[in-house]
Amino acid sequence: MKINKAADEIISILNKQISVHNSASLVVSGGESPKNILNKLNMVEIQWEKIEIMLSDERLVDIDSSFSNEKNLRENFLKNYAVDAKYKSIRDYEIKLKACHIAILGYGLDGHFASLFPEYLNDDNFFSINRNCKILKTVPLGNPCVERLTLNMSFFSKVENIFLIINSVEKLKVLEDAKNNKKLPLYHLLKNKFNKIKFINDF
Repeated sequence: MKINKAADEIISILNKQISVHNSASLVVSGGESPKNILNKLNMVEIQWEKIEIMLSDERLVDIDSSFSNEKNLRENFLKNYAVDAKYKSIRDYEIKLKACHIAILGYGLDGHFASLFPEYLNDDNFFSINRNCKILKTVPLGNPCVERLTLNMSFFSKVENIFLIINSVEKLKVLEDAKNNKKLPLYHLLKNKFNKIKFINDF
């Protein structure tokens, strides 16, 4: 779906959850991929004060660094109407993880999403859906090559609605490959959540 339709659907889901539960939750990935949709969402006037926002992953750099996902989130999302949202930092290891209503995710050319990289495919703590939902720390990897924090696959397996952003022809090719290639982290998300994933075309 196009980005405007996706934004409308995300707002609709959030409003429904607030109506039923008086609260809603949203997990957002870092990087460049979600910037466009985040800047659309923050212009919508809803009850943001009842919505919990959390990053799917973070690079362990200074929060004011240009590489910080939190800095990116504050500059592109937690402003305008969305400034009132309840932000929960993934840097808080003691945070209590609850079932999440929506995740907005990008992915890399190596098929990683959040900070679930190919290097951890054989580590059940990262990729098994049968482990407890956790925040995990990685070794230095990716670009920039730094230690990272990430939610694990078990967490994502329990998210009710996942919006996956495709923002280039190259990323579209990765998505097609990931439907059958077990060596790509994205394969495992598609395998477990395909019927719950909505694809956002942002190119």
